[in-house]
Amino acid sequence: MNKKLVLNIAIIIVWVSFVITSGLVFYVNHYMPHGPSYATGEYVCENDDRGPCGPEYKEDTQNLNIPNWAIFIKNSEGQLLWMGLLFLGVILPTFKNKKTEE
Repeated sequence: MNKKLVLNIAIIIVWVSFVITSGLVFYVNHYMPHGPSYATGEYVCENDDRGPCGPEYKEDTQNLNIPNWAIFIKNSEGQLLWMGLLFLGVILPTFKNKKTEE
């Protein structure tokens, strides 16, 4: 197969995966039950430590009656997946442009 075609298919797959993951993140965060919040013991400040400052709270997802994929998306692993897909979606087209310049 042509390398250009493979790269175009990869770009399409990454962007479709990003859109689907974004929809799942929205659904899980807005329509599924939430667990209780707990203080982590950390004190965080917004705006480059200029304020406002306050304790950091996280959501306890251990006893939620939701599927495991929803718990994955609620936790930081889901955020890493979403950001990784966004990064790939931005980076892959640059390889396409480099190939056409050569």
